[in-house]
Amino acid sequence: MMRRATAGGADPVNNPLRTSFARWRNLALVSCLAAASFAPLDAADARTRYRSYDRPKKKVEAPAPAPLNRPLFFVVNIGKQRVTAYSNDGIYAQAPISSGSRGHATPTGIFNIIQKNRHHRSNIYSGAPMPFMQRLTWSGVAMHQGALPGYPASHGCIRLPYDFASRMFNATEGTERVIVAKGDVVPMPFSHAKLPEPAMLQAPGSEQIASISGRMLANAVNIAEGASATDAQKIDVKAEVPDSANAGSKLLNPREYALTMTKIAAKTADEAERAASPARRAVEARVQEQRVAATDLRKAQIALSVASNRLDAADKRLSRVGDNETKRTEAEAARAEAETKVKEAQTQIEAAERAKADKDEAAAVALKAFRQLDVTRSQAANSTLFWKRRLAPVSIFISRKTQRLYVRQNYIKVFDVPVIIRDPGKPLGTHLYMAMQPVKGGSVEGAPKLRWLSMTLTEPSQDLAEPRTRRRKGEEEKPRPVPNVSASSALDRIEIPEEVEDKISEMLWSGGSIIVSDSGISNETGEYTDFVILTR
Repeated sequence: MMRRATAGGADPVNNPLRTSFARWRNLALVSCLAAASFAPLDAADARTRYRSYDRPKKKVEAPAPAPLNRPLFFVVNIGKQRVTAYSNDGIYAQAPISSGSRGHATPTGIFNIIQKNRHHRSNIYSGAPMPFMQRLTWSGVAMHQGALPGYPASHGCIRLPYDFASRMFNATEGTERVIVAKGDVVPMPFSHAKLPEPAMLQAPGSEQIASISGRMLANAVNIAEGASATDAQKIDVKAEVPDSANAGSKLLNPREYALTMTKIAAKTADEAERAASPARRAVEARVQEQRVAATDLRKAQIALSVASNRLDAADKRLSRVGDNETKRTEAEAARAEAETKVKEAQTQIEAAERAKADKDEAAAVALKAFRQLDVTRSQAANSTLFWKRRLAPVSIFISRKTQRLYVRQNYIKVFDVPVIIRDPGKPLGTHLYMAMQPVKGGSVEGAPKLRWLSMTLTEPSQDLAEPRTRRRKGEEEKPRPVPNVSASSALDRIEIPEEVEDKISEMLWSGGSIIVSDSGISNETGEYTDFVILTR
């Protein structure tokens, strides 16, 4: 059967335009049906997507940092641009840094944190912010939060990331050691026969606390309340001693002993301060009574003078009356009355003199008690400062250059003495020995045995560096010699007097440190600093 041709002579079935239109029409119908079928599903899916992605997510709490087991110290590696915080348990935290750029290199050596300021601004670089600043030198080097481009970019400070800077700022007490080196300085467990051990000290008992200063304080308080000097001497100050200080048989480590003595000194200072006002009022009252007694004596003396003058006048009148009996009788009566007045005045003078003597003595006793109280108050205040200083870690520095041993505590010079260093012409190197917490179960003659770490800074010190010489263009610079002395062999060559070792043992506890170096005390070491040892 032949198909009918269209007017145009084209086959309607095989017409490409008609076929294309039909195909698109079918696709449109399928799409509409699909849209109608899945419309509820799309709405539900949209709601699901909103709930899954647009809803605010719950805040995920970061894991709590490990508890800090002191002592704490820092090692800054300039080469790797990294800082590591160490505690008694090992590595406590690590973070990247940015140290000094070319021309502003961060000095290397052994430092301490000497100042903290959460919102510090630079007084050198136009007030630039230095958040969480922890100062290492008074010349301007510090650790603080700052930008970390991945390379040395600061003006000499050690920039830290925000989280690390804030966390360490809150963790430090302001006495921590900071070691800055070009390479790795790894703390190593260390032991040596010449390392000092802490002394165990007898706990202060009531006999020690009830000292003459305490008795002076009690006397001042008693006198201020009106007791006599004799009664004041009978007061028992042992009753004022706290129970915690009566265990005289207990042995304390140096820090425990310093803490106990700090509390005792602070209590004495507080009592002296509270007793100062009544003692001062007692002196003022006794002085006023002394003045009244002096006035009474002066009045009695005037009365005696008047009575004596009247007696003299009566004697003269009696000598002139002659034989007139009436006048003689009157003159004799006047003389007798004047003589009585003289005797009464003399009696008043004797009483006034005794009263004045008593008041003078009372005023003198009150004044002496007040002065003793003032001395006690001053001594207690000084003692409080002294024992607070003893709470800080002790720092010991041994210098081959000066052949001396120096001791500081809480940035204050304690003493320095000469020591013997064998082969003084040979280098010792620069070594830091850190006292950590006592070894569990370890003791030396009943005293806790401290665990020690050693760190050796292999960079040449300033005093050992050979002077730079001119070299020809293209000639390589020869490396300067580095002393190859171990931490153990350095201690082997040092002899410390026994009495000095005993003094150190009474101050040493965890956190204490010993520095051995060929250098002397650097110019960065001064008031309100610990020992600063520069290796570059």
